[in-house]
Amino acid sequence: MNKRYSSFEEIDQQLKILELQRKLDWEHIKLNTQAVKQTLSPTHFSKKIENVFIQAIIGFALKKLVKMRSRRKHREIASAA
Repeated sequence: MNKRYSSFEEIDQQLKILELQRKLDWEHIKLNTQAVKQTLSPTHFSKKIENVFIQAIIGFALKKLVKMRSRRKHREIASAA
């Protein structure tokens, strides 16, 4: 784990690499923070709630249509008999 350096140039090079890695990690943190803020924003939640509401309405409408269709078929069968 402990690396031995043979020159100051190697040390300087390693320090530059570590500094770049630190900057890259910091940019990742900033991007992830923005993503979390966007996910937790009220507009994001309102869109989610809106989608759930629309799905509930569509499901309710489809159930009613299926029920109406089955009633119509029962009436057709009863009147044919």
